[in-house]
Amino acid sequence: MIEISRVSTGIPGLDRMLGGGLVANRPYLVTGGTGSGKSLLALGFLMEGLRLNENVLLVAVDEPPGEILENVRSFGWDLSSVSTLDANPGTRAIKRMADVQEIRALGDVKSMRTLSKENRKSGDADDISIQSIHLKLRQQMGGRRFTRVVVDSITSIRRFAVKASNDPQAERTEVQSLLRFLSEQEVTTLITATPGNPGVLAAEEILTRGEILLTRKWVGDRSVRQLKIVRMRGTAHDPERRPFTITAKGLVVG
Repeated sequence: MIEISRVSTGIPGLDRMLGGGLVANRPYLVTGGTGSGKSLLALGFLMEGLRLNENVLLVAVDEPPGEILENVRSFGWDLSSVSTLDANPGTRAIKRMADVQEIRALGDVKSMRTLSKENRKSGDADDISIQSIHLKLRQQMGGRRFTRVVVDSITSIRRFAVKASNDPQAERTEVQSLLRFLSEQEVTTLITATPGNPGVLAAEEILTRGEILLTRKWVGDRSVRQLKIVRMRGTAHDPERRPFTITAKGLVVG
């Protein structure tokens, strides 16, 4: 029997649901509404990598590095050494010229500590895209190996892209190219997203190897959070919805 290489999420209860962790070197989707905990789950995944002395990378779109550091301080997490590609709107400008992506004022991958201290000012021609991020990752990872990558979030990449594609097939090709590149680099990837239109599958829903859904609803004045593994290819998993809480240590499942 061939043993499957696993990667811990950093959340023991979730690892148990996954049969020991995520299958290594594959891309996964973490979906949930605003405030559901998906970014926290993803950051905990990177924190676990740091604990194991791995090189990990965050493609930060939703929040600038300084805010991320502040947000996780209450958990006692030190993410300052996480490598970060800061794609937060207003801090970088990507300019498209004909069919060529010219990256302008897009700094190299740096530690979160360094980026949070630089206090960059907003640009006047900001644009991000799946293609531009793929290009930058390919440039940076040519000389440095990362074992874990988080993209937070692909929904925001689409929302902030000035020249968003109206061709679903072209977008699917871009997402597929990015995910295949990361898998070839032996990276385990988490991509966060907000659920889209019911009945319409986004490219990442088709092309990732698994999906973890986080939900949050109010019952009276009490917030009820649940986690469900919607799908997971190539491994047995717990398909049931499980309650989870956000504590001083992060996400706790079960």
